[in-house]
Amino acid sequence: MYVASGRGSLSSTGNGPSECRHGVTAMPEYTMQGADYSRQFAGTVFARLDAQDHTHYDLSDFGYVSYEGRGYAIRGGNHLAGTHIVGATKANSVVDKNQRGWDQENLYLVGGGSMPIIGTANVTLTLAAMCLRSSRDILKCLH
Repeated sequence: MYVASGRGSLSSTGNGPSECRHGVTAMPEYTMQGADYSRQFAGTVFARLDAQDHTHYDLSDFGYVSYEGRGYAIRGGNHLAGTHIVGATKANSVVDKNQRGWDQENLYLVGGGSMPIIGTANVTLTLAAMCLRSSRDILKCLH
């Protein structure tokens, strides 16, 4: 088992090196806080619906981690991010809000790479909205 411990590090507890086969490395504090908040929010929803949570995370699960005394299965969304970060200025990013390169007027780097970090949910809708914004800007430039 791996335990998330302050500032995004994981400490191993239990059987030592054999646990490395799970492929789990450091889990950022941001990710674990997001997962923890999501679990708390789900608990609130279940309580309001008078529903029972039957979620169970097995210690032998590939992505099992423990955070704040609760177990999670963190496998990641397998979405790449942060390769060409979007931002407000050339000084802190590669592309503007339309995913247009700061240095080349005719270069758009459209995709998940513009997202500086992935949260706890699937990025499909956010990515679709970003691409729609880019396409609108491209069309505006063509006319």
